[in-house]
Amino acid sequence: MRILVISQMYPCKRHPTSAIFFANLIKKLAKKVEKIVVVTPRPYIPKVLTKVKPEWKRWFIDPMVSIEENIHIIRPYVLQMRGMGREGLNGILMYLSLLKKCREIVKENDINIILGYNLLPDGIATVKMAKRLKLPSGMWAIGSDVNDFVSYNRINYYLTMKNMVNSDLILTESKDLELKVKKILKKKNNVLTFYKGIEVTNFNGKKPKDDTYTELSLRSEYKYLLFVGRLIYDKGIYELTKAFREISKRYPEYRLILLGEETEKDKLMEHLKNYGILERVIFRGIVPYNQVADYMKVSEMLLFSSWAEGLPNVVLESMASGLPVVTTDVGGIPEVVVDEVTGLLVPPRDTDALTAAALRMIEDNELRQRCIINARELVLQRFDVNKNVDTLYEVLKEVIKGKNKKNICNPFGEQFENNGTFSIS
Repeated sequence: MRILVISQMYPCKRHPTSAIFFANLIKKLAKKVEKIVVVTPRPYIPKVLTKVKPEWKRWFIDPMVSIEENIHIIRPYVLQMRGMGREGLNGILMYLSLLKKCREIVKENDINIILGYNLLPDGIATVKMAKRLKLPSGMWAIGSDVNDFVSYNRINYYLTMKNMVNSDLILTESKDLELKVKKILKKKNNVLTFYKGIEVTNFNGKKPKDDTYTELSLRSEYKYLLFVGRLIYDKGIYELTKAFREISKRYPEYRLILLGEETEKDKLMEHLKNYGILERVIFRGIVPYNQVADYMKVSEMLLFSSWAEGLPNVVLESMASGLPVVTTDVGGIPEVVVDEVTGLLVPPRDTDALTAAALRMIEDNELRQRCIINARELVLQRFDVNKNVDTLYEVLKEVIKGKNKKNICNPFGEQFENNGTFSIS
């Protein structure tokens, strides 16, 4: 099996954690196939413009070609327009920009399937490319593409629909996304839930040593609540900080750690200052991926307050780490966080419910221990990337051979109960 992958999101010097779980899956898959070539395009920016906007220099720091763990990575420049409403058209521009290069890659490497990560623009470019080069294609639906981009305007919707119809395989991050894609597509064939999984050995749940606190510049006499995600409005960061204000009134020894891109940091800091809790909130920005597990080990709970999601990996990582989870019941989260079994679920945008659930998880030790045990068992059973890559390999092999093309089985279908959640044995 020889695979060409097209994905704007892929780890690089500019953004080391971009689609890191997808990249980890591709690395595992590379050990099972003959060859994988990853084309990860970046927007074309004339170098002269970097004198006007020095921050654009970041697009030039990665090499055009590299080989990482036997994966050939190519980073060509493509024409691109800014704005969510132009992502459909960007798929066409990506296809036109990459056609010559991809034709060469396919011919030189005898590629037999093309995969795209994200329905648009990557998926649009992928399916058009595969059709032009007479190859089977597959693409991932990851969350924001389905929840936001596709329905943003008619152009996005039309171009995505057309390419989903022509795709041989659509893999979704969660059962929730699978159902949404099928509703949009109005057909059930070849739309499958596939869990990429995580490297569970990185999150073994061991208790932190004192030097872990020192390495993270934290004080061991405090207790920590953790949030991981972009600091933006629709991640529920304002509900989160309001809830923390109430928690800290009852438990002044608690601190809140915020990990992730600090998009709205200044505005958020102003709110925290008005609440009188600014000194109790720790901003750490984007940290190296291998440090995330350390922050989980020193924390008492993950508080995840997002309004919309696919299936966030941070929830799975927390469950694997033995970190209790209190989260909103959006997207694919209820598929793994079963209320009072593997964590606690609350409605999005409900500060009172988030506060009450967090306090309950702090104060009810029996509930806490039950959720820790069940959550880790679930992740070990169903979300180990080393196991799930075998399933992906078999699905791709089926697509390439063209067998049962219209009736590919959901690789995880038998694991669901009627309500779309996992059962705990």
